Amino acid sequence: MQSLISIQQAEEIISSHLPNLDHESIALEHACGRVLAEPILADRAIPPYDRAMMDGIAISHQAFAEGRRDFVIAGTQAAGQPSITLADPQQCLEVMTGAVVPESTDCVIKVEELRIENQTAHLSPSCKANRGQHIHPMGSDQHPGATLVSPEIVLGAAEMAIAASVGQTQLTVVREPHILLITTGDEVIPPDKTPLQHQIRRSHASAISASITSNRLGKVANIHVPDTAEALTNSLQPALEKYDIILLTGGISMGKYDYVAPAMQSLVGAPLFHGIAQRPGKPFAFWSGETPVFALPGNPVSVMACLARYLIPALRKMRREPWSPIPYALAQGVTWNAPFPGLVASHITAGKLHATPPRNSGDYSALAGAQGICELPTTSPSGTHLHFYPW
Repeated sequence: MQSLISIQQAEEIISSHLPNLDHESIALEHACGRVLAEPILADRAIPPYDRAMMDGIAISHQAFAEGRRDFVIAGTQAAGQPSITLADPQQCLEVMTGAVVPESTDCVIKVEELRIENQTAHLSPSCKANRGQHIHPMGSDQHPGATLVSPEIVLGAAEMAIAASVGQTQLTVVREPHILLITTGDEVIPPDKTPLQHQIRRSHASAISASITSNRLGKVANIHVPDTAEALTNSLQPALEKYDIILLTGGISMGKYDYVAPAMQSLVGAPLFHGIAQRPGKPFAFWSGETPVFALPGNPVSVMACLARYLIPALRKMRREPWSPIPYALAQGVTWNAPFPGLVASHITAGKLHATPPRNSGDYSALAGAQGICELPTTSPSGTHLHFYPW
């Protein structure tokens, strides 16, 4: 390991050595959660016609101004029908919400202000009418070619609706990175196997893949490599040419069978850092280049802490998502006696941060119910604002 650096230094180094992702075109129905790379433009004026905003009648306001309060209904303008014309300004046309405002009319009286008898609309004595009332003018929201959704916005339900409304069924988005997760450790076996007394089941791949894919931050492949230098080198060498990012868990400390650092040293050289003044996850290392390599410690809590604090923010930055951690006030004071700042499993309830320090970095059961981690610099009283990093 190298000399320990601070959490902030590690974050800055990672942030300044991330590759740029190119763009891809995908179908609208698959775009939710992706980051828009090219703007969504209005294909015509919005609204595209003078639109009735209420159910009621459309009249010529001049007739109302001259004192008329009873209008014979000459026809109906329904939503989805071409515009019809009011031939006699002393009459009216029934109109539905969303319909084109009929030609020769310039005022809509809502149905609550009417009494209709014998095909005649009688206005209530208190009815007031103004020219343009309850009419949504054509082009009053956006002009043709206007930018409706700007790039670098994460597409959600509202943006999907906007894209559909202008017929943009193909969207250009930031490409999802292809990520290879290499788990190590001869003591770990697949989750569907029964472990012997000296074995444990793998959990890293399930957690990491769930976090990345649920946030639409990448496509994750996973392989497990035995604890030998040859096996690790043989797996890393082709992966460095094929994938956008490589993640490793385990094998990064200073033990006899920790081969990650030597293997990476032989392939790409020294890491930009190897060791952070934090707990858990102190041995975390990072290599840059065309394919950045994140080497996370093997303990489950360390993996989740480094995932939330470094990897997920890095992936958000790679896809140009405008994101920053939110500070929350601690619901209760937290005691932290470690010599380094803590990355502590936390959850948010009623707008307050609840932090639960684990007993040790292997205590994965303490993660149940947690939504991410907070960065805890020292023992902190209730009400202290700390940054929260979801996984």
